[in-house]
Amino acid sequence: MTEQATLDLNSSQFTIDRISQEVLRRLADLQPAPVVDDHEPVPTAVNGHLELKTPIGISVRHVHLCPEHVEILFGKGHSLTVYNELYQKGYYAAREQVMVVGRKRCIEKVRVLGPTRPFSQVELSQTDALMIGMKLPIATDGSDPACQPITLVGPEGVVTLPGNGNGGAFIARRHIHLSDDMAKRLGVKNGDLLDLDIDGARPTTLHGILVRVKAGWLTEVHLDTDEGNAVGIRSGQTGTLIVPQK
Repeated sequence: MTEQATLDLNSSQFTIDRISQEVLRRLADLQPAPVVDDHEPVPTAVNGHLELKTPIGISVRHVHLCPEHVEILFGKGHSLTVYNELYQKGYYAAREQVMVVGRKRCIEKVRVLGPTRPFSQVELSQTDALMIGMKLPIATDGSDPACQPITLVGPEGVVTLPGNGNGGAFIARRHIHLSDDMAKRLGVKNGDLLDLDIDGARPTTLHGILVRVKAGWLTEVHLDTDEGNAVGIRSGQTGTLIVPQK
């Protein structure tokens, strides 16, 4: 131990107060630095609005299932198994896949995403919908009355989703996931609509990015494959969210 680091408690030059202050200082030096979530971007104020560099995830066609339909499609007592973890904590691509049957054609090996949901839904791009002969609405989830009936075929059974707000097929509305803390920092709430600027070979601004808020979510914009191809962007790249200040 160096001379500077040694604390001589018997030395007359140290009073009780000075000793206490020195002990507190050294304890503070031993405290770990605060942990900063390096996943989360930091908003900046620019010309009267906030800008947020935001990761973008491109969502390919996929299916969400309720527990009942998991058992019908894959067998009684079956549970979804993890294929790989997704960006959002607790969400994953499952090993399970199904066939999606449209009016003219079907799409094989459509990935199921977990965990299970209260109702089942199929999220397709406009290109997918046209390929299988369907005209699908843009919606947030399968509870939208505009969602269309569609049939799913698994290795153990078949399920037809009825649509009309009880699970069905739709084109997912472009949206951003925010934690409640980030939403508060930005001054936005669930259901708000924002703009997203995208640089690159096809620079553009996408309007109508739906705000979705849930505690613990990481900040991420979701676009479908048609939108990603149109603006020349892939998963993992970033855009700039524009947040007007009221």
